[in-house]
Amino acid sequence: MEIMVVLAMFGLLSSDSVSEFVKQGNGNPAYKLVQVTECPTGQRRSGFALAPTGSVVLKQVNKDGTVGDVCVE
Repeated sequence: MEIMVVLAMFGLLSSDSVSEFVKQGNGNPAYKLVQVTECPTGQRRSGFALAPTGSVVLKQVNKDGTVGDVCVE
């Protein structure tokens, strides 16, 4: 069971979506828990949404400490 979890995590972390998310991020390693449903992975005005399950769960905190809108077209 643990091997399946590790393989799944490796697959997710090495995907093109994760690479694009890291590239588009602001470099701040802080995230805030949010709940946004109906949000596919991709670039938005509010930033790059990484939503492999169709919803966003974490939002990267801005460098000034604020958390902006999530998944805004």
